[in-house]
Amino acid sequence: MRWLQVPSWLAAGVLERYHAGASHLFLLHGNVRDLHPFGEAWVPLVEGLKRLTRRRDIVVTYDVSSGLAFPDPQHEKALRKALGLKGLLPADPARALVVLDALLTTKRCPPGSVAVVVDYAHALAPAGATGSAERQNVTTLARWASDPRIAARRPLVILIAPSAQDVSDEVYAGASGAEVVAIPRPDLDARAEFARHLRAESPEMAWELSPEELALETGGLALVQMEDIVQRSRGAGAPLGRTAIVQRKVDLLREEYGDVLEILQPKHDLSAVGGLEHATRELKEVAELMRRGQFAAAPMGIILMGPPGTGKSYLAECFARECGMLCVRFRPLRQMYVGQSERNQEKAFAAIRALAPVVVMVDESDQAEGSSRDQGSGDSGVTERMRASAFSFWGDSSLRGRVLRIDITNRVDLIDAAMRRSGRTDIKIPILMPDEEARRQIFQVTVRKHGLPTAITDFTPFARRTAGYTGSDIELAVTTAWRFALQGGAPAMTETHLSAAIDDLIPTARDQRTIDRMTLIALDECRNKRLLPPNADAIRKEIEGRMG
Repeated sequence: MRWLQVPSWLAAGVLERYHAGASHLFLLHGNVRDLHPFGEAWVPLVEGLKRLTRRRDIVVTYDVSSGLAFPDPQHEKALRKALGLKGLLPADPARALVVLDALLTTKRCPPGSVAVVVDYAHALAPAGATGSAERQNVTTLARWASDPRIAARRPLVILIAPSAQDVSDEVYAGASGAEVVAIPRPDLDARAEFARHLRAESPEMAWELSPEELALETGGLALVQMEDIVQRSRGAGAPLGRTAIVQRKVDLLREEYGDVLEILQPKHDLSAVGGLEHATRELKEVAELMRRGQFAAAPMGIILMGPPGTGKSYLAECFARECGMLCVRFRPLRQMYVGQSERNQEKAFAAIRALAPVVVMVDESDQAEGSSRDQGSGDSGVTERMRASAFSFWGDSSLRGRVLRIDITNRVDLIDAAMRRSGRTDIKIPILMPDEEARRQIFQVTVRKHGLPTAITDFTPFARRTAGYTGSDIELAVTTAWRFALQGGAPAMTETHLSAAIDDLIPTARDQRTIDRMTLIALDECRNKRLLPPNADAIRKEIEGRMG
């Protein structure tokens, strides 16, 4: 007999466990509203499950809106015969569950001959259910998982919900509860296969990208969202190009996750970073590992640490672009309503899992959840629970190579030691005030990054003049010089313009003692010699000399 080809998550998470006798009741959550490959077709999940179980004597689906339904009249006839039912089948949850309960326990059906799919399970047995009807539904579903009479009949029962947290945990809590199976977003291979299918279905379209390139550009999207992009281009009679794809992708992700995550669009890769060779060398190696799929060698997390204005956030964005990965940042998750902060955090974590592979930037991470344990007193334990949830999420080794957290901080010592330990943060890179050679490189890179015409061939004299300037100060000086050139009608920026800009600029007032302290903390926190700047010892001696 030729078996139907099914998604890998279904084969590993459901079928293997079912055939091993480990469970007969499964709760599917996550990417449940997408298309999935069943055989040679991409179909909605419920339709795919019908195809998978079509050889069983009785296959029935249920949701609170449509009631009981069957793949064909033969399956309905078999149910009626087994239970002796006549007339209309009930649609309301209470009576429909009585029918399904009778089906799962009757001895008139041979073992292994029944399959039940309950869609929108969160509407049937919601988390925090308080009404008597909802409580009865919760109890019924929980009993299906543990009742030995049902287990002996070997049915396959599948519950479907967008999030497991939306379903009462009584249904899946404990060793005897439903098996919880997360449905992931499609990976690169799945997207490439679907892209080839879309191209075959739309031969009349002008495709500026190959299916493989389309798959690369749509990381984090569901297959239905890829289909939406193609259909929009076809409907508009426009070629399928990279710019339109990227913009639509960002729009789709913002619609779906915009309340908890900010979707970033880095414009530059690591070639647009100057003066940080020790950092860019390491990050390029990590990016190459991610691109090659060598996930076991990838770090769980990276910390970029050092004084403000040294380009840490910009470096992180350039790294995300270098990896070719989606880049996101948390939006404020705290809310005034009871339980909302924790729900926001769970939604953000679920979104990050769904969007993998993804780079997660945490700016000012010393102020984020999971930092100082002195925070949160008097908030009924919300902060401590969110911190514990964050530690659990960021310590999940299954995320290695798929989710990369980059912490950006001026004071790494204020981040909780549990978040800084190996297994949550594996690479710690000091990003310090630029020396003369670094400042020269920053001048060059800034001009190239902005595409500014210049007659300056050697920026060394300007690097000497800008001791104590950060990378952001130097960028401001360069863009101001170009502004002066435009005002004078010059075709290119000259040494005169840049000198005038530097003379005009008043660098940000800085507390040297505070900068020195941040620098020493960053140097002390670094655990790898290769990640220290080449002049680290000289920097330390200079600071110690100033501090007496």
